[in-house]
Amino acid sequence: MKVEYTGRSIEVSPAIQEFTEEHLKKIRKILGEMIEVHVILTVEKYRHSAEINLKSRTFKINGIEETHDMYTSINAVLEKIERQALKHKGKKIDKKRKSATTAQAAARAEGAPGNSDARQVIRSSSFAAKPMTVEEAVQEVDTSNSEFIVFRNAESERVSVVYRRRDGNFGLIEP
Repeated sequence: MKVEYTGRSIEVSPAIQEFTEEHLKKIRKILGEMIEVHVILTVEKYRHSAEINLKSRTFKINGIEETHDMYTSINAVLEKIERQALKHKGKKIDKKRKSATTAQAAARAEGAPGNSDARQVIRSSSFAAKPMTVEEAVQEVDTSNSEFIVFRNAESERVSVVYRRRDGNFGLIEP
């Protein structure tokens, strides 16, 4: 963990550094890993401001607090960052749990746990094969959003399918 200190109108004493790093250890236990921490301490008249920017590989946490005492400001900003870290860790855990439960549910739905290669037949809707000519079926597919139409050919009385091809033309499937 790399900690960098910047003091604006204040000299950062070893006691302040030790106090800050003691509390950062607690946050490090929550997150597991931290790459960079930048602590900015500012004094303007009676306002003591503490800003902490924590940068990890996956996210950034920032916090600013201002009080009448520097140690109080540092403590308050560290508590704020700790809450943000706990919130981030909770989201990470929930995401893992959610993906694990959806994977288990999908495996149960397929009938074989862990077997993701099993294919299913999903019924979408049923079609009433209306008697019409091939030209009427082409016109129906052309005017509608559907990619195909199942119809009963009026000339042959057989069930046929007209579909829209990728090249923009229409195809006809007859048994």
